[in-house]
Order: sequence, then C-alpha cells, then structure tokens
Amino acid sequence: MSQRQNYKKIIVIAIAIVVVLAGLFIFSANKPAQQQASQQQPSQQSSQQASQPVLLKGSGATFPEAQLRKWIQVFTSTNTDIKIEYSAVGSGQGVSDFINGLTTFGCSDVPLTIEQLNQAKNKYGIVYQVPYLLGGIAVVYNVPELKDKQPLKLTPEVLVDILLGKINYWDDPKIKELNPEVANLLPHKEIYFIHRSDGSGTTAVFTSYLSFVSSEWKTKVGTGKTVQWPLDSMGRGQGAQGNTGVASMVQQTPYSMGYVELAYMKGMGVVALRNNAGKFVQPSPERVSLAVKSLDVDFTSDIYSLDLLSKIFGTTDPDAYPISSPTYMFLKSPDNYDLNTRKALARWLQFIATDGQKPENIAEGYAPIPQSISQKILQLSQLFGK
Repeated sequence: MSQRQNYKKIIVIAIAIVVVLAGLFIFSANKPAQQQASQQQPSQQSSQQASQPVLLKGSGATFPEAQLRKWIQVFTSTNTDIKIEYSAVGSGQGVSDFINGLTTFGCSDVPLTIEQLNQAKNKYGIVYQVPYLLGGIAVVYNVPELKDKQPLKLTPEVLVDILLGKINYWDDPKIKELNPEVANLLPHKEIYFIHRSDGSGTTAVFTSYLSFVSSEWKTKVGTGKTVQWPLDSMGRGQGAQGNTGVASMVQQTPYSMGYVELAYMKGMGVVALRNNAGKFVQPSPERVSLAVKSLDVDFTSDIYSLDLLSKIFGTTDPDAYPISSPTYMFLKSPDNYDLNTRKALARWLQFIATDGQKPENIAEGYAPIPQSISQKILQLSQLFGK
C-alpha cells in the first residue's frame, strides 16, 4: 500500500472518530435537559390539576331550580375555585342519583322514605336531610273569560271534587257560589287538568295536601311522586315534564288548570285557596313563610316519619298559604368525600345559610328558611370544613 493511500485511510478514521465523539457529546448534553423536562412535567401537570375547580354535582327537584341557578351564579362569582352543576331531573331521579353515588348532593321536595333513608345509610353511614329553602305550590288556571279579573276562589273540598271528576265544568254551581263577582263570566266548558308526568316532589307535596284535606282522596288516590290521576281516565287529564312543562301547557290550553311551584305561576290565573282560618289567600313568599315559621328538625332524623307537611298544612295563621313546604338537600357524612370536595361543600353550605338567605339573593317565588334552620346549616358547614 502506498504512503498516499495510508494517509487517506488515516484521514477517514479520524473523521469517523470525530463524528462519534460529537454524537456522544450532543447526546450527553441533551440528556440532562430531557431529564429536567421529564422531572418538570409531573410538576406542571400537578399545578394544572390543582388549578382545576372542584366540581360539586347535584340533581333532583325542579321546584328549587330557579333559586339554585341564582345561588350558583352568585356563589361561584366569588368562589372561582368551585364549580357547581345542577340537573333539574325531578325529585325521584335526584334521590336515585344520590343513593347510587352519582352526585355530590341530591335535592327533593319531600324527605327520603324510610326505605330510601336506610339504603343511603347502609352505603354512607350518616345521611343529612337539609331543609334549605321554602316554597309553595300554586293552583293555576287558564280561563280566557277571567283574564285580568280577580282571582278565582276555591275551597279545599271543591278543589278535590274537581280533581276526582265530580265537578266537570267551570260554571258548576259550587264554583259559582264561591265566586259571585265573576259567576256570570264562568263558561260552560269542561275542566282540563295538567299534571306532572315525571316522578315529582311537587306532586308528592300537592297530593299530600289533597290527602290531608280529603279522606276520600287519601283512600282513592293517595300520595306520591306519581299517582293515578282520576281525570286521565276520563280523557280530561294530561302530563307534562317538570314545573316548566306544566306551566307552559296550562298557558297553551284554554280551560285547563294545574299546579306549579310559585316561581312558575306567571302568566296564568292563580287560585285563592281557603286556608284553615277560613280566609281565601293566594300564594306568596310571605304567606309561605308564615305557614312554615315553626319549622325545626334534626337533619339526621327520619324526617319522613315526622309528617312535617301535615303540621304545615294544618297551620291556623289567618294569612298563611296552606300548600307550603320546605325543599331538601341530601348529603353524605363528610368522610364519604375527598378533602377538596368536603371543604368546597363547607363553603357552599355556609353561603346557603348566610348570604344565600338575604333578600337580594332569594329568587322570585321563594322564601328564606327560619333562623333556627340557618344556624343548623351553618353548624353543618363547620363540620364539613374540619
């Protein structure tokens, strides 16, 4: 081999060595950066996760929907690290979701039955049933001839007779007798009844009232979140979804009547119902408060068996509206929630008990709870905040 060939070979080997060394240098230089990036990534992910708001998820009654929407808006505007979602699917579904662990809290217009309470206790230990808001159920109607006239007066007995199908027409003598001022305007039209189609706490409260005032209703129809309405079988009854659905259908159906929570009664005639003092009263937040002013209850007790509604329906305050009721929020014992959720619930409960009860934060159609109940909710918030 010539000297020139040897020289070329040496140059090639030298270049190869340089390339290899350069590669090693670049690899070793990048490795710490990659390791550093790898070490930083979990920290960045952790920071991003920590910045995500805590989600409180609830479902249930349509009765308090408007109030909960308002509270959620006010509360989360200053508590930006908490997000609250509420699905107004009806009390029946809300109870099911809560017992099955699908939600952080459940809502219903009536307390858990003994069976439901035992199911929940078997899963979660202590269960809290918190009456956090008051409302009333209005009997509404759409009679075009009575538009802009004084409210129609009904006694509990006449209301029951209408719903049992004993009174069929708006100009029935019993209705005319109670309403002499508009008796000549009452039309000979059949009364059509709109009720809830979903499992509803509003229905449970309304039918509880009908059973309270009428032994015949109690025996023939009874009480429940769903019942067999007599007017359905007579071709004069129809169901609608939620308070919104009932209100909408009554507004669209001349000569119909129905029942809705107070927040949904706009745009319809509202019955003045005779109370236990013999006075005809239309529902209002003030009159609801009078009916429920003596409410006091242990949140961990079997509230269903206490039959609080009968005490409310039976009030003798002359200005009280009889079909009034608290609505309930269900919570598991604190140890069923992780720390962040528990502390978020503590702040949510504190808001409900304090700022939430202020007049400016109470939505139209609702009434604040008595002070004694607010204090108990505040104590519960402190328990969750530990």
